[in-house]
Amino acid sequence: MASMVNEEGRRLLQVIFDQGAQSASRALSQWLGQLVRLVVSDVELVPLEQAAELLGPPESMVAACAMGLSGLLSGTILLVFEDRSGLALVDLLMQQPLGAASEWGEIEQSAAKETTNIIGCSYVGSLVAHLPSPRSAGVEGARATESQLIPTPPHFFHEFAGSLIEFALMDQLAELEHVLLIRTRFTREDAHPGLAQGDELDLNWTLLFVPSREALDVLSAMFGQVESNPARFQV
Repeated sequence: MASMVNEEGRRLLQVIFDQGAQSASRALSQWLGQLVRLVVSDVELVPLEQAAELLGPPESMVAACAMGLSGLLSGTILLVFEDRSGLALVDLLMQQPLGAASEWGEIEQSAAKETTNIIGCSYVGSLVAHLPSPRSAGVEGARATESQLIPTPPHFFHEFAGSLIEFALMDQLAELEHVLLIRTRFTREDAHPGLAQGDELDLNWTLLFVPSREALDVLSAMFGQVESNPARFQV
């Protein structure tokens, strides 16, 4: 996969989103009422067409929630679940055997939307916290308040993987170039009626942060500073 950042930039992103995953793990554990853990397995800034290819076989059905963000890093969060992974989350929330949830009804969609809100704000919030100041990043006219993230209510989609991005990001496709792709493993060990003692529930989700052109400029400035002065960005 072609990356748009150097190895030092990828390392920084991995550390930043690891911290976001820790924050999201705590929030999800409180929401679900049981200990869960999110682990970031891969981070890349890739061209949009590559991201579409990585969501799975084009004919496979996936569930996703799209959530808009405004602030210094404006754009869209898209959290994508394989059906099995998304519906297993609902079973955890409802404390019911794995496999009990079999379709995306209103309750199942609400669970996916709330998960998107928790994970998306945790991940991008961690990224914002490590950005250089707007002025040092070369972003003219930015205000301190722009570093705050203001999410919009998520929208739910259930589409073929091959057409998901087109449906979910229809209004933005003409302006899109690159996305941050963050693969995440969700784990929960034992204490669930659908798991044998000692078994582990291991689910794979994909989170895409689709930055606006302005946000991409901020990220590009950040990566440029990492390349010229990596010690400044030690976290």
